[in-house]
Amino acid sequence: MSPWIGVLRLWALTASVVPVAAGAALAARDGRFSWLMLALTMTSGVCLQLATNLLNTYGDFCSGVDTAERPPNAPQLVFGHLRPAHVKAAGLLALACGAGAGIAAAALSDWRLLWFAAAGVLGAGFYTTGICYKYLGVGVPLVALLMGVLMVTASYFAQTLSISLQSFIVSLPLACLVAAIMHGEDLRDMASDREAGIRTTALILGPAAARALFVALHITPYLIIVIAVATHMLPKLTLITLLGLPLSIYLSHACLKGKTAILEGKTAATHLLFGVLLVAALLAV
Repeated sequence: MSPWIGVLRLWALTASVVPVAAGAALAARDGRFSWLMLALTMTSGVCLQLATNLLNTYGDFCSGVDTAERPPNAPQLVFGHLRPAHVKAAGLLALACGAGAGIAAAALSDWRLLWFAAAGVLGAGFYTTGICYKYLGVGVPLVALLMGVLMVTASYFAQTLSISLQSFIVSLPLACLVAAIMHGEDLRDMASDREAGIRTTALILGPAAARALFVALHITPYLIIVIAVATHMLPKLTLITLLGLPLSIYLSHACLKGKTAILEGKTAATHLLFGVLLVAALLAV
């Protein structure tokens, strides 16, 4: 397999595809939808995630987080499969493409979209380079904001030129689950991150509280859906997302038992399942 496949983490791109699709699906349900806007917002979201993945690999290598002694998540730089300068250049190119797609969407709809695009570019660019907010212990809440709330609302705004309470409610479960993906990784890497001298949300909270947060991030999305349906904020069909609850319960139990190796990947699968069911429910009504 090409080392670029690994460093791009193409299998993880559903983390950006799902929230953009959810925002567009809600807009379509409200009678406002443009394929062009979907293409531009999807391109922007995916490119910004690719930029994050590339610059994360570059930043972790340059800061000494990834070394041969500590098994890295992305070994392409540690073992010399790719050059750091090439990975950085690819990350900056993806960042530029994401910004360009966002600017194009703003030019064709409303310039207020630039605020969303700017937040996305800054979030991708400073994850583990520049400010390196991942190392400051705020990665989990910022990922929830950027790849949950902002991606859904930006997608909805691009279609409707408005932000509704429903779009915010739809964003919250996805924000929890995308944050759980990152938090699951942090739980798995607590020992190596402590050795590397960085601070993550998991390390700041400590093992017990960090595990409790992971469980909360998995269970809260279903509570939000139930409450939203009960208060007539979302259609009853969105209760189909509860089909993902058994997987979330399984992962919560695994986390409490210390089986952290499976948390990141299977939480990503949960996020995808929940998102697909949510989008289908919104489009069916």
